[in-house]
Formats: sequence, structure tokens, C-alpha cells
Amino acid sequence: MMATADQSERSPLRHRLNLFMLIRIIFVRLEKVNPRLLIHAKQVLKDCNALKKKGHPKFQNLAVSIECQMRKTIGENHWKESLRLLAACKRMNFKTAKNGRTVSIPSPESYSSTTALLQKHFETLCLGSNTSPKPCSCSC
Repeated sequence: MMATADQSERSPLRHRLNLFMLIRIIFVRLEKVNPRLLIHAKQVLKDCNALKKKGHPKFQNLAVSIECQMRKTIGENHWKESLRLLAACKRMNFKTAKNGRTVSIPSPESYSSTTALLQKHFETLCLGSNTSPKPCSCSC
């Protein structure tokens, strides 16, 4: 089955939204279990954004670059636990919708503003520092 144009346009946005939610979960977890690692994780966001703005070829897709760098920075244990928590949050939202409660779903018109908002949130979540992440060896 071939994806429609509408589906292919939503897929990168869905990836960015899921990544944004995952990053928020990672930050909340790290704040409780490893504040020092939280500082490094926030720095990864800032550095990936700075390298993208400079035009670094491995950082053209910001979401993929952040995902790759964050995963390397926090380690597989924190990454997998955060993914588990994200899945649990999504299940809770689905159950809420199924029980008749209101769940807001963004309209297609709001996708570009959502992308700009995500970019702003990524920038505001960062801490100041002078170091940059090294480009990873994956396909990002």
C-alpha cells in the first residue's frame, strides 16, 4: 500500500511531535534521577540546533539529529524507560478519548505553527555552553 501525500506530509510532523513529548519526559525523569545528565541532555538540544543553523550536513534534519545525539548522551536505559513512559501517556490519552472525554487534536492548518512552536520550545529548554556534539555515525 502506497502512502498518500497527506500521510507523507504528516509523518515528519508526527515524528517531531513524538520526539518533543519524549524529550519532555526525558527531562522530567533526569531532573529526578540524574540532574547532571539533564544538563548534558539540554546541551545536546542547543548544540544540535546551533549546528543546523550553521548548515552542518549531518544536522539538516533536526529531529533525527536530536534523537540520535540524545540517545547517545543519556544511554539506552534512560532512552527505553522514557519511550515506555511515552507509550503509557499515549495509552492514557486514548483511554480518555474512548471514555468520551475531550482530547484536542491539532488541525492540518496548525501544523506549520506547531513546527515553529516546537522549534521555540527546543531553544528555550537549552542551557548555555560552548561545546558542540560530534556528528554521530548513524544516518542522521
